[in-house]
Amino acid sequence: MNSGKLQKILYWLSTGVIFLLLGWSVFGYVFLHDMMAGFFIKFGYPTYIIYPLAGLKLLALLILITNKYNNLKEMVYGAYFINMLLATSAHMSVGDTPYHAYLGLIALITSYALSNKVRGKPVKNLFA
Repeated sequence: MNSGKLQKILYWLSTGVIFLLLGWSVFGYVFLHDMMAGFFIKFGYPTYIIYPLAGLKLLALLILITNKYNNLKEMVYGAYFINMLLATSAHMSVGDTPYHAYLGLIALITSYALSNKVRGKPVKNLFA
């Protein structure tokens, strides 16, 4: 197997994991709101951020899928990295083992490192 094919496989696997994690979050925040609100309270976060997070994560999915604007893609990767760090610390603070956050961090780093090599760097920027 050549290097380019391996990079494509690793990129799409890691990006697929990110899509699944983001998609599950959006679904859970909207359709399982009471359960998610319980988690947010348990972790010490306010519940009023649940719906805005759902909207932002849905927007992040669309930005990553389209791969149209370079600066937006960079913002999504950066914001999701911070989100994964906060999720990791929140779960650890209550004694949980955040396997999904660990998996998300590994997938995020892999996807980010390979995104421009596999899909090409977007030439447009939304903000000049």
